[in-house]
Amino acid sequence: MNEKEINFHDLFFQIMLHWRSMILFILIGGIVSSASTYMHLRLSSADTQDGRSEKAIRSELKKSMTQTELSAVEQALLNGYSCQKWQAYIESSALMALDPSQVYQADLVYAVKAAKDSADPTAIYLDLLATNDMHKFVAKKTDPITLADAHELIHVLDPNPFTQKQENSSFRITIIAGTKKICTTMSTAVQEYIKTLHKLTKNTYGPHDTILLQDNMAKIVSTSLLQEQIDMRSKITRLNTETADLMKDFSEIQTQYYQLCTPNIDNVSSNTSKKETAPAAPSTYLRSSVWGVLFAMILYISILFFVYITNKRLQYTDDPADLYQIPALGHIPADHRHRNFLDHIDHWLRVQRDKGRCLISAKQAIPLSAAAIHVTAHKKGFRHIDGISCRPISKNTAKIEDEIRYILNKYDIGFQTTDNILYNADSLEQLCTMQAAVLIEKAGSVYYKELQQVLRALQQQDVCVIGMIIIE
Repeated sequence: MNEKEINFHDLFFQIMLHWRSMILFILIGGIVSSASTYMHLRLSSADTQDGRSEKAIRSELKKSMTQTELSAVEQALLNGYSCQKWQAYIESSALMALDPSQVYQADLVYAVKAAKDSADPTAIYLDLLATNDMHKFVAKKTDPITLADAHELIHVLDPNPFTQKQENSSFRITIIAGTKKICTTMSTAVQEYIKTLHKLTKNTYGPHDTILLQDNMAKIVSTSLLQEQIDMRSKITRLNTETADLMKDFSEIQTQYYQLCTPNIDNVSSNTSKKETAPAAPSTYLRSSVWGVLFAMILYISILFFVYITNKRLQYTDDPADLYQIPALGHIPADHRHRNFLDHIDHWLRVQRDKGRCLISAKQAIPLSAAAIHVTAHKKGFRHIDGISCRPISKNTAKIEDEIRYILNKYDIGFQTTDNILYNADSLEQLCTMQAAVLIEKAGSVYYKELQQVLRALQQQDVCVIGMIIIE
């Protein structure tokens, strides 16, 4: 086999036949380049204005204030931070979202009865019920309730604080919710969890019983919850009022410093020297787009060039006579349909690529290839020709072989096909009975090295290779 040389004519049209994906790649490159330039300018502007300049201004303002003035500003900032946190708590808290006039409350009272002369495990239950495990268990069993909600809505109480000397001890669990369904689900989950605790505690602290003395649920008006909600909102109002009172006496320097230190301030005083950045000129983005387009084009062409020179598979434009010193009996092109203008562009590029070669359709190329086989076989005196493929044949290749077989049968020339000659033992054994063969290979599916191996095997078996047909 001769080394395949780089054909710049084929390489050029190989690249041009990818013009659709190349245009898309170029457009993406231009867009990405413009977008990156825009983001770079925005970030640079933000870094200049919001970073170094603000830090320097804030430092200068801080130095120009007295300790009393600075303390007043810091107190106002602390009040603002506290208001934000308390307001976020009110918005996310299930307890704060309840309507105090319509609260469902479940009361579970348990008695713990232990054997005589044994330790009272009531304190153990109180400790275990106060952990996160119970709240996690309830939150898992109740769909809209989270762990934080369970901590707020479930309270474990000891109704008998002076029960150390009594034989029976008890504890109480209070559950509140906004709906009866949620309250019932949480109550059921708590009871299920206590049963689990009883089994665990019984094995550790000895026999005892937990008796549910009361399981009551009622719709109530919770004045305590109402007062708690009022106190929470009053706290926020008080902090805002205190901040407003502090800011009344702020000097211009204190006001500027407060605005610079306060997040999410949209309108900052003009004395902070914070100027709007002028938008970049259109020529900047145009120049960036051009560079992006050029880079994308060079990158795409480089990829195609690398793929071309490293390709080890048979190409449709290859000449078997140059590579393997066997005649080319036919090139059968693919059936390209011209459905729109873009398809006509592809057709024109293929015409330019195949200049110097007779341009015919697949329907015309198949009879010509069969005729070339017939003429060669007749001249060499062969009445039977075997078609060989290195790899398993596709449906399209099989259809072409059937048409060639049909044409050769008219000339009383037998034609039989054998595929996968290198990787199938049964196919390889058929070389023993072959006299003449024609290689029928699909471009892009077989390696040059595999073709060389097949030709070597045919030569060892004294099989005459009359030529090759390449299918696009």
